[in-house]
Amino acid sequence: MDNETSTEFTVFPSYTVQPVPRLVPWLSDFHLSLLLPVAAYWFMSLIFWYIDKKDYFARYRLHTPEEFKQRNRVTAAEVLRSVLLQQAVQTALGLFLGYVTEAGDFRGREEYDIAVWAARIRRASDAIPWVLALVGIDATTLALQLHQTYTASLNVHGGATTGKPFQLMTSIISPHLGDGLTYGFTAWEISAAKVAYWILEPAARFGVAVCFSDSWQYFWHRAMHSNKWLYRNVHAHHHKIYVPYAFGAFYNTLAEAFVLDTIGTTVSLMLSGLTIRQTMCFSTVSVLKGVDDHCGYRLPWDPLQWLGEQDTRFHDVHHQSWGIKSNYSQLYTTFWDHVCGTACDKSEVELAALYEKGRVAAAAVAETTAAADGNANGNANGRGGGCGK
Repeated sequence: MDNETSTEFTVFPSYTVQPVPRLVPWLSDFHLSLLLPVAAYWFMSLIFWYIDKKDYFARYRLHTPEEFKQRNRVTAAEVLRSVLLQQAVQTALGLFLGYVTEAGDFRGREEYDIAVWAARIRRASDAIPWVLALVGIDATTLALQLHQTYTASLNVHGGATTGKPFQLMTSIISPHLGDGLTYGFTAWEISAAKVAYWILEPAARFGVAVCFSDSWQYFWHRAMHSNKWLYRNVHAHHHKIYVPYAFGAFYNTLAEAFVLDTIGTTVSLMLSGLTIRQTMCFSTVSVLKGVDDHCGYRLPWDPLQWLGEQDTRFHDVHHQSWGIKSNYSQLYTTFWDHVCGTACDKSEVELAALYEKGRVAAAAVAETTAAADGNANGNANGRGGGCGK
């Protein structure tokens, strides 16, 4: 598609769009965006499964193996089947949505978009004299003074660039003066537009996706705990896991997965306007964060646990009987928990005591069970010996 537009002072560059080359030659970026989060889920889960199996980093465990065996109300095999089914359904829905929307990324209009940003920046800079006038400053006089100061600085320093800040300020206050115009824009306008296009705009899109996703998750999650029917029929499934572990992160009913994940993610991506590749990054990091929040380890070197208060223990508290009515936030921020007063208000000392109480209770049960099994085996052996005589 070709396009060329102009205004009285600027000429926007024409462009022709074409599909972005694939990251993987034999797989479209759209299909990769569906498969990569699933692969990331199981890759991350396998890492923590291996850590569990080898009993590495035991000092950073939130729960003991005895707690895992005694308190969870669903087997690992049931969790595995449920998660695989959920991922298959979500992938199928993603394929359908991609087919309907003809999802794909295109390139070729980068210069045009940068020029559009430059025009926006010019319009914003045009307002500077009016803003200065409100506080009694004449923009033209200030620009001349800055220009004179800059010229004097060059003379004193023999052409050195120590006066660059003054030149920049002069350019901003009088933006349409100067040489080196590109599409009718000055060099500083183009530079600022590139920063806006390549850095600020994507960052804003990711910010919108995070804010909407966290808000959607919080209020639906809280509703599923507040409404008895929703909890009993939709969400209680997930809370069969009292001692969270990595691949149990997405152990949900299909109804919950559809509402919280499928609809929530789809709407957040539509509102934010993320490209396919940006979606790929956002979805994959979100999955990794979800797995990490359920991993059961509070690792000090885990970068996913550096993102803020929303870490493994924050969500683990929500899975405990004494914390189930708190800490609804997931995945990135705890904003709504603090605003709505649902963040767990227990101190570090109280939390440590509660976790220790759980460990001690599980150890006592394990010891009692082992003793009972030992007595039963002893009696069986005794009876067997008597029959042999």
